[in-house]
Amino acid sequence: MADDVENPDASMRYGSSASNIADVFEPAEPTDSLVLLLHGGFWDAPDRFRTWAAGHALAAAGHLTASVGYRHGAGDWASAFDDVVTAIDQIQLSGREWTLHNEAPRTITLVGHSAGGHLALWAASRSSLPGGARWKTENLQVTGVVALAPIADLARAADLDIADGAVERFIGGTPTEVPDAYSMADPAQLSPAIPVRLLHGADDDIVPVELSERYAQKAGSKATLDVVDGVGNAEWGDPSSDAWQRLTAAIDEVTR
Repeated sequence: MADDVENPDASMRYGSSASNIADVFEPAEPTDSLVLLLHGGFWDAPDRFRTWAAGHALAAAGHLTASVGYRHGAGDWASAFDDVVTAIDQIQLSGREWTLHNEAPRTITLVGHSAGGHLALWAASRSSLPGGARWKTENLQVTGVVALAPIADLARAADLDIADGAVERFIGGTPTEVPDAYSMADPAQLSPAIPVRLLHGADDDIVPVELSERYAQKAGSKATLDVVDGVGNAEWGDPSSDAWQRLTAAIDEVTR
């Protein structure tokens, strides 16, 4: 977190885990929509603070925004999913507790970067989860997703060994070793039920753009992919970057 980034307008606990804290950034005027920000870090960095600059910028653009902390670490993929679902269920319902002039209910847009983009795409596809999955539902509550350089195809990312085995650490093995886990956790094996916008920098040397291309091809008409020339990975979290207007335009499209 940069030293010059201001604190959020409020923080709230949305669940029982120590990681279940959301930092809130409130626009000047009332809005009926809520943006939930899911940070990146290859599922093993607890730093929700990295989204504070983005949260302030989105609030300035008129979006009530909450940066969501979630459980992370080796083999903890199910807990991360539990936290995303709980955040969706609980944060909008408690609006009167932490906002000055916004009240539930709201539409919810998920915006996720890198590993957070994976979680957002997964949340868009909960209705297509295998039978028996505890997160399966037809009532997603989320109305749109913007995924920024997402790890959108876990099996392929594992094959490519991105971040020195980050996917295998998170899921607890390779697609061959734990295929049932990948069938529930890999967005590329599921189908989004709501509009999904993917933004990926053509110059991204951390999360290959191939992952978003493969996902978009499989997802069909619900997914739109924009590959942005001259953009890498970190720009999506920087409101001063040339990529930021592409991000805010995508959020406006799926929110309004």
